[in-house]
Amino acid sequence: MGNLFGSLLATTGAMRAFEKGLSTSQNNVVNVNTPGFAKQRAIFEAERFEPDRNIMGGVSSRGLYNFRDAYSERSVQRRASQASFEEQRATSLQSIEALYPIGEGDGIPGAMNKLFNAFSQLTVAPNDTSSRRATLDRADDVAFTFRRSANLILEERGNTQVSLNSTISQINNIASRIRDLNASRRGDSQSISDPGSEAKLYAALEELSQLVDFSAIPAQDGSMSVYLGGQSLLVIGDRQYNLSTDVVNNRARILNSDGVEITSELAGGKLMGQVDVYNNKIPEYLEDLNTLAINFADRVNSTLFQGIDQNGNIPLEDLYSYDPNLGAAFTIRLNNVTTEQLALADPGEPGGNTNAIRLANLAKDPVIDNQTFAQFYGVAAGKIGRDLAIARNGATIQGDLLTQAKELRADLQQVSLDEEAAYVLQFQRAYQATAQLFRTINEMTDTIINVLMR
Repeated sequence: MGNLFGSLLATTGAMRAFEKGLSTSQNNVVNVNTPGFAKQRAIFEAERFEPDRNIMGGVSSRGLYNFRDAYSERSVQRRASQASFEEQRATSLQSIEALYPIGEGDGIPGAMNKLFNAFSQLTVAPNDTSSRRATLDRADDVAFTFRRSANLILEERGNTQVSLNSTISQINNIASRIRDLNASRRGDSQSISDPGSEAKLYAALEELSQLVDFSAIPAQDGSMSVYLGGQSLLVIGDRQYNLSTDVVNNRARILNSDGVEITSELAGGKLMGQVDVYNNKIPEYLEDLNTLAINFADRVNSTLFQGIDQNGNIPLEDLYSYDPNLGAAFTIRLNNVTTEQLALADPGEPGGNTNAIRLANLAKDPVIDNQTFAQFYGVAAGKIGRDLAIARNGATIQGDLLTQAKELRADLQQVSLDEEAAYVLQFQRAYQATAQLFRTINEMTDTIINVLMR
């Protein structure tokens, strides 16, 4: 009789274990598309089987096995950070590249060519008032095009700063979610092994990895500490340390919660892609533009001072002026030079065209680093093109590496519906067989009890 009761208890425990396995597979199936979810599997353990001592064996469930792999998670986070860095640079540089037209007659080189063509026309009729007026108009167009191009680039820098502020806000918001998850997991021991709260935590970490590089260190209490760049604390336990940003001397800075700059500690993510464009790329492009504006204005001015105007006088005022402290490209202006004051003739040759020829030849003179104005502009525009190509290539490479990392992670921890279907069928049949065994033992027990009660 004791063996039968022991068998009933053993089969009851086995049914509970198979039910646990079935519910675990069911949870895997319904969370197949849940971000951050890693499959679970019920752990079964055989009980002691000694029928001579009324120990009837069976099976019991000993918790859940979590298939989450720390290495593959970290690999995905690292690759996501690097890919987002390159993607952000490519996006920003693509907008800037559009501000450097290289087509014939477009942008700054187009405006300069029209001016040099106007000087060339004056070599034929140097004293024609309408041609002189047209030349001044073309000269004004060059100055306007420089200012517009510089301000458009500056506008892109402003857009980058706005995006930078938005990214900082996103990082702080994700940090608050991690903080709240830490608090709930620390306050409830069951939450530590809960696949739902764990999925939310790792989904938040993966989202954060697209914005900034970090190291995530799990604690025994189930919480996760997050260190930006592996050094600056963002979240520990239920405490959060917000980031901020400011601009000092035209340089964007990332600050920790104490206001200390940590920009140099960070290397990846969308955030640092924006910082790189703001602090390095745009200033470099503006410097090239200012160099071109300075050399263009100075060479035109100095060439005009080699000649005399229609009245036989040496020029008293530059054609162009600019403020080098504020940036030549931003401030280049056409001075109040009249048509008569254009010095197109050589001294001693009033009414001649010798200086007009010099001005027209500036288009092909090696003025900057042994390059013409057009060639220097082409090199500057090509630099942006190369930077964009490098960023796009980096985004492609890092995107492929991210895909590989995700595939490796999926092989280890992603739910397979085919696999779960097999487990569901297995648990279902095991449960049915155990239930049938339970009914048989129960009937035998009832029979014996009835016999004994007669």
